[in-house]
Amino acid sequence: MEIKNNRLTGATFVEANAYNKTAVMKPDAIIIHYTAGASGNATVKLFAAKTSKTSAHFVVSEDGTITQMVDLNRKAYHAGTSSYNGRSSYNNFSIGIEISNPGYLQKIDGKYYTWWEVKKDKKTATPEDKVYVGKHRNAVTTMTYWYKYTDEQIKAVKELCQAICKAYDIKEILGHEEIAPGRKCDPGPAFPLDALRADIVSNTKKDLNVSELFKDAVKESASTSLTIGRVKVKLNFRQSPSSNAPLKSSPMAADTYVYIIGSDSTGEWYNILYEMTGWMDKEFVEQDNTDDNYDGELTTNSAMLYNDQKKSRRLVSDLKAGTKFNILDQQENMFRIQAVVEGWASSKYITKI
Repeated sequence: MEIKNNRLTGATFVEANAYNKTAVMKPDAIIIHYTAGASGNATVKLFAAKTSKTSAHFVVSEDGTITQMVDLNRKAYHAGTSSYNGRSSYNNFSIGIEISNPGYLQKIDGKYYTWWEVKKDKKTATPEDKVYVGKHRNAVTTMTYWYKYTDEQIKAVKELCQAICKAYDIKEILGHEEIAPGRKCDPGPAFPLDALRADIVSNTKKDLNVSELFKDAVKESASTSLTIGRVKVKLNFRQSPSSNAPLKSSPMAADTYVYIIGSDSTGEWYNILYEMTGWMDKEFVEQDNTDDNYDGELTTNSAMLYNDQKKSRRLVSDLKAGTKFNILDQQENMFRIQAVVEGWASSKYITKI
């Protein structure tokens, strides 16, 4: 594969509807995604549609076919709200590669279903040879079952990344899950992201005599930029680093995994990020799936988050109007949402891992 004049030679080009058509971008990062869709062709049509507000530079279909949709010196809208190692707004300097893949699967009565099949009365299960079982790199992402990528896709993505690295001064190859760890989980554990990075470093070293800066950046990107911690005991989660501060949410159970994102000046409190998945009354949610950011927003201060759609147990009672989140499922008048809450907890009750 070869990049010439900001396009992949030999690849079909289908122009995306939504991207920055005026400003010139100098890419120095690659972001790997999955489409969460049924096919590569469907994603290409989605990005090309006049109503689309999202895009990526490339779509890799199940058979390894690559479709380019945005020139590589133009900003596509694939990363959304994002940050990693002190950098943010990855749309401004990254190339987005979308791999056609349904993403995580739900297991029901011993069978595995994509997110869209779960919603159907008559469901079609995913064949077991297409199911990958694995733990996500982000401790707060609890999904276990994933749709496998094809060998053709993995090979195509690797060769595409190699071609991009030869054409541009790429310093990072990251998953969407790494630049938006509380919001996104793609490409997930079924994609060999760490192995891809190791191969790119090895091959680029032989072919290009790449700089130490580039090698170090890629190696560093193989691990999360946030420290993971485990809660030792049932623990209060507060709005500020003080035992007198109001609670941010209901107490966290022992063995809960969290992200440690900072500490106070005394070192006695950790500022932590904790992802919760639960059910919320549809009446209080404004839904928006038109872009790559959060797809739901809370419209009231009085809504509560529950552990199931029957409201068996309250998880959080103080989520505020304007809180944004991803919507994972819908049953009758309830949404299952994935919300990120940031707060403070005493460091003596958290173990770094």
